[in-house]
Amino acid sequence: MFLTSSLRSSITLQILLHVNIIYTIFWQIIEILCFIFKFYNLPYPTNAFGIELSMTFLLVLNDFIRQFFGIKGNLTQRIPLLITFLVFNAFCSLGFVFFLIWQSYVQRVEIILSSLALLIILIETIFSIVTIIRLIIPVKFLTPQQKLDRIREARENFQKNKSE
Repeated sequence: MFLTSSLRSSITLQILLHVNIIYTIFWQIIEILCFIFKFYNLPYPTNAFGIELSMTFLLVLNDFIRQFFGIKGNLTQRIPLLITFLVFNAFCSLGFVFFLIWQSYVQRVEIILSSLALLIILIETIFSIVTIIRLIIPVKFLTPQQKLDRIREARENFQKNKSE
């Protein structure tokens, strides 16, 4: 970088986390509508409907906790919070895999929505690992004189390239 910065949090991860909050709410609404459809049109095993419906609420709660740790860890640049975020990623992934494969009746819309949720979690996992690595690697801070020297050197290079 031309001039180093102390900001090492990931803007991409932050945007993904905020988009994922909206997507989680959307997923929950669609999942409830799917469960209403399945309740009236499909024969459910005893107690399976209540358990699976309550699992959607637990998954959303877990996902909001995960997003909290991700947002807080990224903004405060604290590695333990980002590691906690990664642990919650694993639990949320298992929950979405359940709704993707293991629930009693799986509809196409649930396959699409749960697959998209898993893709978002995978991308967030990659960006959080990159952010953790960026936080671990020490940043070289420039003194004010070093910054002025770099600016002067860049101006000279610009003038030299401009005259050629």
